[in-house]
Amino acid sequence: MLDGRPAVVWLRDHRDELVDLALDALADQDGAAPATVRRRDPELRWIIAYNVDAFVRALEKGDTSVQEDDVADLVASAARRAGEGEPVENLLRDYQIGMDATWQVVARRCPPADQTGLIQLTIAMHAYLRQVTTLVVRGFQHEAARIHAGERDARYALYSALLTGEHPDTAAGLAGITLPEQYLVVSLKLGPGSRPDEPGRAPEITHHRRANAVRRVLADHAGDDALALIQDPAATALIPLPPGPGNDLKAYLGDLTQRLSDLASAPVHTAAAAAAPHAVPAARAQSEEILQIALATGRPPGAYVLDDVVVTYQLTRPGPGLDLLLQRLRPLDAHPEWESTLRSYLEHGFDRKATAAHLNLHPNSVDYRLGRIAHLCGLDAADPAQRLTVFAALYARDRAAYLEHES
Repeated sequence: MLDGRPAVVWLRDHRDELVDLALDALADQDGAAPATVRRRDPELRWIIAYNVDAFVRALEKGDTSVQEDDVADLVASAARRAGEGEPVENLLRDYQIGMDATWQVVARRCPPADQTGLIQLTIAMHAYLRQVTTLVVRGFQHEAARIHAGERDARYALYSALLTGEHPDTAAGLAGITLPEQYLVVSLKLGPGSRPDEPGRAPEITHHRRANAVRRVLADHAGDDALALIQDPAATALIPLPPGPGNDLKAYLGDLTQRLSDLASAPVHTAAAAAAPHAVPAARAQSEEILQIALATGRPPGAYVLDDVVVTYQLTRPGPGLDLLLQRLRPLDAHPEWESTLRSYLEHGFDRKATAAHLNLHPNSVDYRLGRIAHLCGLDAADPAQRLTVFAALYARDRAAYLEHES
């Protein structure tokens, strides 16, 4: 009990006060005015508040054990500090001082008759501090190692050699990696996260957390031999496949995609192609095109291989034919309502009445618009013989629009 109320209730109600007192304690340590510290580092306020909230949640569930998923943003914040060159001792000091300031307030508010409760709460606070500092220091050290260790350079050299088609044996030896018979070359894109932004949390923390999620999933699926370049929201990964037949690539990719979506709290599109080490460049180009098609044509998040988009893939091969298809639909640039009518007509199985109902138009208006398209573009969607060409032209148009938007 604190001030006659359960500790959980009191801590939640006094959260902002505890954050201010912890910031003041850190200011005293730095020899700076409290207001200066609060203005200088709003992220520090967010970190302290995050810890208070996490500790309260642990008390509420009666289990003070902390898993990395529970404090993923704190781990990402620690990694960011490592990337900025801050010493790890500063990280530990901030956590220790912040927790000590909180404990002192709690101790003063605890009635003499409830010293047993204070002891139990102190034990819980120290257990939380021990576990959370272990996790954030680990995140800090992982990032520091990634930045400074020579292993990173060797792994990147192998990754680069594979993607550019250079002979990878020497780079693999320097990286301490045995080349597999095949790699699964994965291109992926993370959608917007489902977690709202919080005041004081730098955008880089979200990027670090999402990148950490990709690394963890790849490590779970392929150990240390997976190679990846992660630039949120996109990544390209080379995952060693076990030797021999029987690899269900679509199921494997689907499992990886679902795990990544769960851990990153975001929708994920992935595309993949398997290839021997010398054929990785072609597989990467193919996986990127599959991903582009899935995104450009509005397919839902999930895992895609060539078989899923094979018709669209073949119809959008570069060349004079693709250029001509794009040119045919260029008049629609000035008439977006005609384009929406055309797309709706195809989506509703070439049914003019269903199209009219969907667009709140008279069927004659649908006929008029389709007629104008046929006149200006030379493509008559009402003619069964021309429908494949219409589909191909729209696929080409969608992919071109996607590439232009991405560039």
